[in-house]
Amino acid sequence: MRRLISLALTLTLSALGLLADTQSELNAHLKAYNSRIAAHQYLPAAQSAATAAAVCVNAHNYDGAFRLLGNFDKALAQNGIAPDSLPAVRYTTEKARYEAYRQLKNNGSALKSLSRMGNFAKKAGTKEITTDMLFNEAQYYYSTDQNAKGDLCIARLIKQFDNSKDYTAADKAYRSLIDRAVSAGDAELVEHTYENYMQWSDSIEATTAHSELGKVKKEYADSQETIAEKDHTIATRTGWIVTFITLFVIAVAALAIGALFYFRILAKNRRMKKSVETANAQSAAKSAILHNMSSQMEPTLERLDQSDPAVQNLRGYVKRVGELSDVENAETSASAGLEETNLDTFCETIVAKVRPLVRPRVTITLNGTKVYALINPQEVGKILTHLLENAAKYTPDGGKITLSYKKRGAKVNQFIVTDSGPGIPEADRDTLFTAFSSQCDIAEGDRLGLPICALRAEKINGNLILDTTVTSGASFVLTIHNT
Repeated sequence: MRRLISLALTLTLSALGLLADTQSELNAHLKAYNSRIAAHQYLPAAQSAATAAAVCVNAHNYDGAFRLLGNFDKALAQNGIAPDSLPAVRYTTEKARYEAYRQLKNNGSALKSLSRMGNFAKKAGTKEITTDMLFNEAQYYYSTDQNAKGDLCIARLIKQFDNSKDYTAADKAYRSLIDRAVSAGDAELVEHTYENYMQWSDSIEATTAHSELGKVKKEYADSQETIAEKDHTIATRTGWIVTFITLFVIAVAALAIGALFYFRILAKNRRMKKSVETANAQSAAKSAILHNMSSQMEPTLERLDQSDPAVQNLRGYVKRVGELSDVENAETSASAGLEETNLDTFCETIVAKVRPLVRPRVTITLNGTKVYALINPQEVGKILTHLLENAAKYTPDGGKITLSYKKRGAKVNQFIVTDSGPGIPEADRDTLFTAFSSQCDIAEGDRLGLPICALRAEKINGNLILDTTVTSGASFVLTIHNT
């Protein structure tokens, strides 16, 4: 009697310990579920809910399992998740319901749950879920004596590997199915899966053997073809050797001719270089002569009557010649003196200097200058000042002068000075920017201003041209490139 009491007490304590372990495990999964659903991690939350439901099923607490899964569905609905969205999440929880119905031997409810699993698996479209779905269908059909449908599920599962001729993966899938059936304790599923596996293995061995025979035949045919190709190669090799020798001789001759042309071009380049050096030396000499001339004439001019207009004109001419010489000797630089300039203020300052020179009722307009630009304000200012002074000189009473700015690219600035004067005679256009190109009366103008402006533009990596498309008045375009 004492032994029986002791045994009963031991069994009771073991049962209580088992219940405590089950409750502890359930609490851990519920805690993970709550944290994941709060963080909107729906798939991990579904996995935690499914695992917790499985713990309840193992403890025969089916109401708790179904209530937990139902609460998960309500949580999704409260978070605005539609019933047909997140198919992988829905599949996970529906599978937990299916397994609970299987434990209850409720085949009708299990079949409905299996159907819903199939819809979710189709929407999810992943290989892992598809494989799991087919296995569960096979397990259900075998357990309800629907062996033909179970075989069909196994066949569909393996077909995806056979279609790609990945027999190793198919074999691995079969073995995995057998292992899962063994783990589930489903002897009938083990038997059917193993029979299908043996039939499939025999058919694959026959297919592989036939394929290997085909490979051997193909290798033999390929070797015969290779032998024939080598025979043909040997027969034509002599001809190729002769051809290569001929091409080599032609190539040597071509190299000799090329070398002759190269040395001729080299000699021509040397002559051109010498010509450029000579031209530069002549230009430097000319600049030196002009500079010396202006320096030497200055003392003489000082002794003449300064009130004489001719003396004043001559002094202006000498000064302009010296300026031309200084600009010619200046170094070319696209980046020297560049400043971020407020063009509106810059142009207004220039116009203010020129405004006293214009005739009555002549308007000077600025167009597009309310911007900033990276320019050399000193050199650009000299050019624009001269162009505006010329425009003021030739624009008649009531006329119009316009100074415009246009951005032609990321590093291209353009200034345009347009007037409504008489314009430039066509006979003078070709030599307009060339110094000393024709005889002139310095009392009427020295004709050096525009050549100096063109040379200044060249020194700052730009150019000055006359817009010949303008037929009424004159329009000068100054384009500057910032490199």
